[in-house]
Amino acid sequence: MQSAEDLKLDDIVINNTAKASFSVHAKVGAFVADWHDHNKHQLLYAEGGALRLETKDHSYLLPARHAAWIPAYCLHKVSSTSPELYLRMLYFEGTDTEAESLKNMGVFPVNNLAREMIYHTRVWNYSFDESDKLEKMFYDTLRMFVAQWASAPMPLSIPTTDHPKLRPVVDYVCRNLGRDLPLEQVAQQFGMSRRTLIRLFKQEMSTKYSTFLRINRVIYALDLLSKPGSNVSSVAYDVGYDSLSAFSTTFQQLVGVRPQEYLKKTMLLND
Repeated sequence: MQSAEDLKLDDIVINNTAKASFSVHAKVGAFVADWHDHNKHQLLYAEGGALRLETKDHSYLLPARHAAWIPAYCLHKVSSTSPELYLRMLYFEGTDTEAESLKNMGVFPVNNLAREMIYHTRVWNYSFDESDKLEKMFYDTLRMFVAQWASAPMPLSIPTTDHPKLRPVVDYVCRNLGRDLPLEQVAQQFGMSRRTLIRLFKQEMSTKYSTFLRINRVIYALDLLSKPGSNVSSVAYDVGYDSLSAFSTTFQQLVGVRPQEYLKKTMLLND
């Protein structure tokens, strides 16, 4: 199992590897890796738990069986509280004719084809050897598929802030998504008026409190639905919805499918 320190060492190896494309597969468990970047693009695939991914402007949840595309030199940090987390990290050198979908951060579900291709990269390592033509062709093909998959990222990002008054509110909301969180009550708890909290969300995060809460709840629901044995009714309750229909409608608005349909797809991927 790798620690955060091991991951930092991996960053050194990654940034000094001459090989155009390669992968690192490791069970890391719960960890926190501080701010860093890579001189290559990164395809980050999580298994066995959820991963929190942050940039300077947004925070992303990477549920199990989802991948994130992280462009080269994008400053980010990652963390997880999942003890069984396994990371599969693939790296690709930038090109002069980069697909538009590979220029931006994005999270997308991993289908069976993508998963098997990611798994297959285990047969190679990151030592420099460009003589394996099959390896190069495989990574080039995978890169083209990733450009296609990443062209329709899921709405799994939320704005972040370091504002001294708003950050504690954001952290509190994210830790208590299963509870009733009316704006007035939250504002009062942190010694603010309703108007002040509304202004701070608009000023610092360019969003409404209600939108922030709704997106966070759906992101949390995606993580719960990715776990074996989950069901839509209990997940809706766990993320703070009393009405299953309201949860289903909001979920569809953000994800594009009803939660029951998403759950069926997740179950197929878990088989």
